[in-house]
Amino acid sequence: MKRSLPAPAGDVALLITRVLLGVVMLAHGYQKLVVNGIGRTTAGFESMSIPVAIVSASFVTVVEVVGGVLLILGLLTTVVAGCMGFVMVGAAVFVHGRHGVFVSDGGWELVGSIAGALLALAAAGPGRFSLVHLLRERRRRPAAVEAPAPPSAPATYEQDFIPPPGLPVTPLIRLAPESNQWRPAPSAFDEPERTGPSPMQRRPTPARRH
Repeated sequence: MKRSLPAPAGDVALLITRVLLGVVMLAHGYQKLVVNGIGRTTAGFESMSIPVAIVSASFVTVVEVVGGVLLILGLLTTVVAGCMGFVMVGAAVFVHGRHGVFVSDGGWELVGSIAGALLALAAAGPGRFSLVHLLRERRRRPAAVEAPAPPSAPATYEQDFIPPPGLPVTPLIRLAPESNQWRPAPSAFDEPERTGPSPMQRRPTPARRH
């Protein structure tokens, strides 16, 4: 059964691997660039019969310095692992392969271990504790979060029946609280209905004689 470390422990393990490997490669690049210089490094490559010594020395120095920094930060891990792996294969073929395994005899023990760690990083990635993961999380976040609109108040009976613009407005009244039937409200200028006789039809009351 294939088992791996849980997410936090696995990310910490990838971080430690990246930092250790990056520091080792950066130290080798610093030695070639600053301590020995490109001139002495090129002369050493020529003594080991490495082809195009000046180009090879410059390429290896740049890969070790820049790649070491990128490994520590967790950027371009797959590209860096590929370039460093190419350097390790060249070192094993031209220098260390003929001396056996052990590093004390000049063998390929160190370059083989570095190549294995590079393959593991290329397969697993830099992990969450890396700069590339931080940049990806920032891209996934929305630019702005809109605030939800406040809930609107419930509409009244009159608001439920407002006609569209351009139509005559006739207020409606409910016939009964439980009924869904409506009728137009009486206009303010209409006279109320009279059930009795009109004032013109009433007869005058005769005056009483005293």
